[in-house]
Amino acid sequence: MTDTQLRYPRLAVLASPGTATSKAVADRLQSTGWVVKTISEAPAPEEIDALLAGQETIDGLIYEPGLLDGSTAISAGSVVDSMLKLVNQLRPHLRPRADGGARILTISSRDGLGWPNRPHIAAAAGALVAVSRSLALQLGPDGVTVNVVAALPPLGSVLRDAGRPAGTHLREPEPLTPAPVTAEDIASTSEFFLDTRSGYITGQVMYCCGGASLLSSLSV
Repeated sequence: MTDTQLRYPRLAVLASPGTATSKAVADRLQSTGWVVKTISEAPAPEEIDALLAGQETIDGLIYEPGLLDGSTAISAGSVVDSMLKLVNQLRPHLRPRADGGARILTISSRDGLGWPNRPHIAAAAGALVAVSRSLALQLGPDGVTVNVVAALPPLGSVLRDAGRPAGTHLREPEPLTPAPVTAEDIASTSEFFLDTRSGYITGQVMYCCGGASLLSSLSV
């Protein structure tokens, strides 16, 4: 199915605790013609029912669990369980392969490459990559792509001011680019994966970090 044959407007479901990054993603998608409906990261059945009222199919699902905001409540188990539950709840409503397929995107953290004072976020980020790649394998035959955007904490995140981890020579990962990463940068990268022209890309991780991932010992 070509772009001109696709039914518009496209519907994106954004599951997030409500962060600056999720707002930027919603604003970006809405500016390009998407209808964006936001739900909690662990929606109740009645929330799903209300979400789908009057809607035939879902074109995009974005899971943004707040790893870039630095919550101490984040754990690998909780974010994976929430994502799998969300996908299982919405899978019957994703646009089918014959009708152009659907996109699933997870917004994660560069900390998945390792960082000493945020092991809980690093573990969650790594787990999200593993589960996203597995879902890409599982859902590929249905025409559903699953990808990950891994970013540095954007402007406004408390993690940016965390400073040097105690007892180490390391500093907070810094972008190689002159300007810091913003929530809008992450939103633009997210939009790329949701575009109809990205339908042949799945199971991939894109670092929106200004090159900071190149400085990780785990990236060489």
